[in-house]
Amino acid sequence: MFAILLGVLAALSWSVHDLMARSLAARIGPVRMSIAVMVSGGVFVFLVVLYRGQLWTADRQGIMAGLLLGVAYGMGVGGLFKAFSLGPISLVGPVTAAYPVLTVLWNVAMGLSPSAIQWLAIALVILGATIVARSGHADGGINIVPKRDVVPLFFFCIVASIGYAASIIIGQKAGVYLGEYEATFVSRFTSTLVLLPFLLGEAKPSPLQARHWLGIAAMSLLDVIGLTAINLSGFMPGREFAGIGISSYGGLAVILAALVLKEKVSLVQCFGIILIVGGVMALALS
Repeated sequence: MFAILLGVLAALSWSVHDLMARSLAARIGPVRMSIAVMVSGGVFVFLVVLYRGQLWTADRQGIMAGLLLGVAYGMGVGGLFKAFSLGPISLVGPVTAAYPVLTVLWNVAMGLSPSAIQWLAIALVILGATIVARSGHADGGINIVPKRDVVPLFFFCIVASIGYAASIIIGQKAGVYLGEYEATFVSRFTSTLVLLPFLLGEAKPSPLQARHWLGIAAMSLLDVIGLTAINLSGFMPGREFAGIGISSYGGLAVILAALVLKEKVSLVQCFGIILIVGGVMALALS
């Protein structure tokens, strides 16, 4: 259960993070902003790493796991922010939120045998995420995306989903090999390198004000909390299902987008959110 709750904590952190990103991306640029978040997040977590002192005695396997985590996570972040530049949170959030199911399927391929109740809970999460993604308001969701942007949007959603799914699988191993905070810190280096190609074609921002820097600092802290929670779940029983807790991200993203950004949400999407919450709760209780 604790592994699933850590997944929900990561989902909440990333939902608030992405809400702030949607507001700041137009001024800073989505990829440039994510790189700034990666670098400043590394500064935050370095203080913890310095205090703990474990990194200096890490073996090669742990360091490699941390670096691979950064590659996967950078791919996920780059794809997500590119998708955000093409469509609203109420569409991109739910579409990419189903990626934790990929981690469960991976673990099934590796020998995991979920019970009937757990399979039902997983099915509810998948169904809920699909409903939320496909049933936007007539004046929202996919209906407001220009036709020329639909294919690129879903391409970057797929890139984000694969990257994030891989980051859960690798992050849980890196957390055990290297330490949850240490894995987050090491991953910052390769994440930043992976994000650099996504900068191509992005316009340079105007000079930033103090509130923009505060926003980046807050996003950095939320990002570190989310990734570290996933790394920490690698120590917990039932870690294979932590990704399902993250699936609540789709519902949380839609709710926050409706409350704060005033994006329109349909009644059918609300039903999908209920299914996601019900599936996550059933999985946690099982």
